[in-house]
Amino acid sequence: MTKLSVDRALFKAKSYAKKGDVKEAQKLYQAVLQAFPKNKRAQQGLAALNKAQPSTITQGPPQEVINHLMNLYNQGQLVAVVEQTQALTEQYPEGFVIWNILGAANKGLGRVQAASEAFKKVTELNPTYADGFNNLGLTLQDQGKLDEAIASLEKALSLKPDYADAYNNMGIALKKQGKLEEAIEDFNKALSLKPDYAEAYNNKGIALKNQGKLEKAIEAYNKALSLKPDYAEAYNNMGNALYDQGKIEEAIETYNNALSVKPDYAEAFWNLSGTAENINDAKSWMESCLRANQDHLDAKLALSALQFYEGDKSGFNALAHTHLKDHPAMRSFAWVFDLPELPELYFNRWALFDRMVDLSEQDRPFYEFGVWRGESFQYLIKTFKKGYGFDTFEGIPENWHGEKAGTYSSDGNIPEIEGGEFIVGKFENSLPEFFSKTRQMASLINFDADLYSSTICALNHSQSVIDHNTILIFDEFIMNKNWEQDEYKALNEFCRNNNYTYEVLAISFFTKQTAVRLIRC
Repeated sequence: MTKLSVDRALFKAKSYAKKGDVKEAQKLYQAVLQAFPKNKRAQQGLAALNKAQPSTITQGPPQEVINHLMNLYNQGQLVAVVEQTQALTEQYPEGFVIWNILGAANKGLGRVQAASEAFKKVTELNPTYADGFNNLGLTLQDQGKLDEAIASLEKALSLKPDYADAYNNMGIALKKQGKLEEAIEDFNKALSLKPDYAEAYNNKGIALKNQGKLEKAIEAYNKALSLKPDYAEAYNNMGNALYDQGKIEEAIETYNNALSVKPDYAEAFWNLSGTAENINDAKSWMESCLRANQDHLDAKLALSALQFYEGDKSGFNALAHTHLKDHPAMRSFAWVFDLPELPELYFNRWALFDRMVDLSEQDRPFYEFGVWRGESFQYLIKTFKKGYGFDTFEGIPENWHGEKAGTYSSDGNIPEIEGGEFIVGKFENSLPEFFSKTRQMASLINFDADLYSSTICALNHSQSVIDHNTILIFDEFIMNKNWEQDEYKALNEFCRNNNYTYEVLAISFFTKQTAVRLIRC
C-alpha cells in the first residue's frame, strides 16, 4: 500500500464513518493498519469509531446484565459466571463483552484453551477492541505461544497506544523469550503511562534479576512495595535477589514478609527451604509448602531426597516407580544416591562455598571460569585475597538448551574487585596464552561456564594448577533438564582422558552445585 493509497483509504474510511457505515470504515482502517501498524490517523479513526458507535458494532445484553456478571466475577464465583455467560452467548451471539467476560472467567479457572477461544471470538466480533487483543495475548502466553501473544499485544497497542497493561504484558512475553532489554523497555513504557503501576515495577525487577543486576532489581521491588505494601509476590521476588547476593538473613526476613501478607504462599515456603542450615529445617519448610500447595512438585521431589538422606528411602523409591522417574531432579538424586558415600548436603551456594573454603588451601589463589557480574568472585576473594576470573563478559558463546548465545551478558562490564585479575575473551583464545606461563596451584576452582564446551576447555587448560588438594566446584552440575550433557559430561570426560576419578565432597539440590576433589587413578 503506497502513501497515496493510504491517504485515499483514510479519506474513504472517514466518509463511510460519517455516513454511519461502520463496517466499511472499519475494514479500511484495518487495511491501513495491516500495512502500517503505527499509522496514527488509522489508530485514532478506529478508536473514535469504537467510542462513538458501539451499538452499531455489536449487539449485547443490557448493562444491568453485564453489571450482574461482573459482580459475580469480582466475588470469585467463576463457575457461575461461565454458566451464565455461555447461555447469554447463545442469546447475544455478537455480544463481544459477554465473550470477554466468559474468557476472563475461564482464564481464572485455569481453562486456558477455553479462555483463548473466547477472547479470539471477541477480536473477531470487534476488531477495534484493544482489551480483547490484550486478553488474547495473555492466554496465548499461558499456552506458551509467545510469538502469537506478542502479535496480539502489538495489535492491542496499535489500537490503543497509551495502553499501559498491554505494554506490561508485552514485557512479560519478551522476558519469557529471553529478550530482557526489550522487556525492560516495555515495562518502562508501561510505567511512563502509569507511574503507580506496582506490577510493572515487580516485573521489571524480575527482568533485571535475570540480567544479574541485583541492586537495580531490588530497587524495582522496593518501588513496587512502596506503591503496594501488601504485594506478597514482590516481597518473595526481592527475597530471591537478596538470596543471590548472599544476604541470607535479609532474604529470610523478606520471605517472611511475603508470608505475613499471604500465609498460604507456597513459593515463599519453598524459597525458605533454600535458606535452611540443616535437613530438619528444610523439611519443615517443604512440608509447609506442601500444605499450602499439595501439588508443588519441587517440594514433593526434594522432600523425598531429604528423607533418603535420613535413611527413609520409601518416598524416593515410590516416586522412582512413577512417570517422574525420568524427571531431571530424580535423575540427579539417583546419581547422588549411587555414590560410594552420600556427600555433604547444602541448601544455598554461600553455605557450600563456606564449607569448601574451610577445606581448601587458603594461601593459594582461586580461579573462576564464568564470572558474569562477579557475585561469587566477590564472595570468594574475601578469603583468598587473590583470584583469577575468565569470561567474555558478553554472555554465553553459543546457544544452550533454549538459552540464546549472549545470555548472561554483563554488557561488557568487567568487575572492579581488589585482588581480582580478569582475563577477557573466549576460553579457547584466552586460556592457552594464560596457562602457557607457570601459574600458582589453585585452592579452589569455580566452574560457572554452564556449557559442556566451555567447561571441558577450562578443565583441560587448568590441569596444571590442579592437584589432590584443589577443590573443584561446578555451578550447574545437576538438576537441569539436560544436566548429563553439560558440566557432568565435561568432568567425566576429563577424568577418563587423564586417568582421574573424583570424590564428591558436597552437593546442593537447590543451587545445582557439586564440589569434588580429583583422585589420580
